[in-house]
Amino acid sequence: MYVRVTSGGHLFLIFTFLINGSYPASGADLVTLDVPVPPNVEKAPLLLEFSPHFSGFVELNSALGKAHFEEDTAKTSGWGLRGVANLPIGERFNIQLDGRFENLKFEDLTDQSIEFGAHTYYRNPDRFALGLYGQYERISSETLALGPKEIAVGLEGAVFLSQSTVLGQIGVEAAQLEGEDASKLNGLIGARYYQTDNLRFDLDAGFERLVNEDTVRKTYSISTAANYRLSDKPITAFGGYRFRSSSMTSGDVPAGDTTSHGIVAGFRYHFGSTSLKDEERNGPLWTAAPYLDF
Repeated sequence: MYVRVTSGGHLFLIFTFLINGSYPASGADLVTLDVPVPPNVEKAPLLLEFSPHFSGFVELNSALGKAHFEEDTAKTSGWGLRGVANLPIGERFNIQLDGRFENLKFEDLTDQSIEFGAHTYYRNPDRFALGLYGQYERISSETLALGPKEIAVGLEGAVFLSQSTVLGQIGVEAAQLEGEDASKLNGLIGARYYQTDNLRFDLDAGFERLVNEDTVRKTYSISTAANYRLSDKPITAFGGYRFRSSSMTSGDVPAGDTTSHGIVAGFRYHFGSTSLKDEERNGPLWTAAPYLDF
């Protein structure tokens, strides 16, 4: 004796009819149906591809100098700590982050400044680099509980040659002068010459023009430096000289000139690079004139 079930058979025929039309499908046909397959997410292209070539350096420096204001002369000294990191995005685009703290002493007065910067740029290591930068700086001192601050934005570019590099920056700032809002235009042009991949000589020239109502302050600077990196350790020793000249006028009346000069020396510890030249062409680029404002 057996029981025959017919309702399930009718349901099966209806199901196969809805899928394949008027002809019921065989078991082999059901197995070979074209079922949509989700894409392989692991092979999907990324919008931003971050390179593992993360590099940068940490720097400690100190400076000694003299400042002249009209007939007065004073000794200056200071020390600074910097950190720089660069992260490539894809093959040619880069992001560089900077941080710096400085402690400057002018006779019995002490000024402290903290600065943060960011650069986004395109670089062809064999030809050129071009990008934008932004910077924030705040200065405090013994005479000011909270000193002036500056916010800057600008353009920067570099041209790479076989044994040298020419680079420059130009930007505008929202600053303060004698406690009041002011605007500033600044620029820098520099050259680097590589005697070897680990021996570099720098020459930089800069200017600033700060305007506050009827007061104008102009500053010019020139600096030189030599940098030598050990071949078997990621450590660079450097030393240099800097000269600055500043003049201020209020209306048509000169308010006094200030000049300063001095020497600076220090060390850098590098990571993610094999030489000074490799760091410039593939790591942090915008490291011109790493000197204290003595």
